[in-house]
Amino acid sequence: MVSVLHGSAVVAMVEQGQSEARPASALPPDRVLSAVASAEVDDPLVAVARDHAQALDADVLLITWQPPAGAPVVLYAGGAGLTRERIDRLVAEQAVHPARAAREWRPESEGDEGGARLLAVFPAGDAMVTVTTLFARPSETARRRAEAEAARRQALLDAFFALWAQRARAQAQARGLAEAVNHSDVGVLLVNARGQLMLANGIAEALMARQDGLRRSGTLLSGSRLPDTLRLQTAIDHVVGGGTSRTRAAAPVIALGRAERRPLLVAIVATDQPPVTAEDCAAILYVFDPAQELRRLIEPVCKLYGLSPVETRLTCLLADALSLADAAAAMHVREQTARSYLKQIFLKTDTNRQAELVWLMLKSAVRLAPICRTTFV
Repeated sequence: MVSVLHGSAVVAMVEQGQSEARPASALPPDRVLSAVASAEVDDPLVAVARDHAQALDADVLLITWQPPAGAPVVLYAGGAGLTRERIDRLVAEQAVHPARAAREWRPESEGDEGGARLLAVFPAGDAMVTVTTLFARPSETARRRAEAEAARRQALLDAFFALWAQRARAQAQARGLAEAVNHSDVGVLLVNARGQLMLANGIAEALMARQDGLRRSGTLLSGSRLPDTLRLQTAIDHVVGGGTSRTRAAAPVIALGRAERRPLLVAIVATDQPPVTAEDCAAILYVFDPAQELRRLIEPVCKLYGLSPVETRLTCLLADALSLADAAAAMHVREQTARSYLKQIFLKTDTNRQAELVWLMLKSAVRLAPICRTTFV
């Protein structure tokens, strides 16, 4: 997995006595993470770094990613003699004096008389990757050998870092899409060509955890009742098997009964592209909960229209299908008082009827997952 490690994370490992600091999870270059030392991490960047250091017989190897505007970010640091001060110094120097040539020798600036560094620069998208190999006291022969080996590996590393940048961007996009799905107030589930569950967003996971209406049975989805399960599985098989046109002309909608709440509604949509293998995503299930709380959706809209706290509460009660009399009782006020509040609400929202008011509130609601708090500013 392609990943990125900020310099501060490398330092944490150095202070713990680690001779090698490297990434442990896939994150884009604009993210900072803490390092986890694990020799079993399967990271192409780590493998390339180790191989390059061995090929050049370097004592220390440092790889940094330099965005068009911003400080260098450490991707990898490994070798003997790593200290916090040394890494900070190298990164700070690269920020001020970035390498310009494809390969460039520089003397080690402090603490290592006779030491030298070979810097090699590689384009990575719109940024640059700098590979710094440090040698304690290289002879002239060692310098020439390192220079020749670096030149021989230039084309290989050019291609590697170009692919690394592409993969980092793709992973950043995938993470962004995952965040977007998780911030939706609609349950989203992906199933493969076998009809097996591949992924569920936070809302879908919460609905399945209740074991009421929608359940997870191993890798398959089921309802709380056998008839619902049969209808759900038949609809999924129909969509996955190509029974539904991938032009999305008509997606089947299944009602999954619940014990004490209104049924969940599940729309099953075929993917635009048919699956190539059995493990590919073949259908998307959107799960709608008619019983979800409306108050958190409506309160921010009330703020948009300048409603007072008491007017907001009355609006939320009306949106929950209470009559004006019942809403007044819930607020412990007289119905005539509630009617006065309602007149002010109509005036502020430019509406004339309760149905129109509720319609406006629901149409104006920003629908996000409960974990996302919203407010109009």
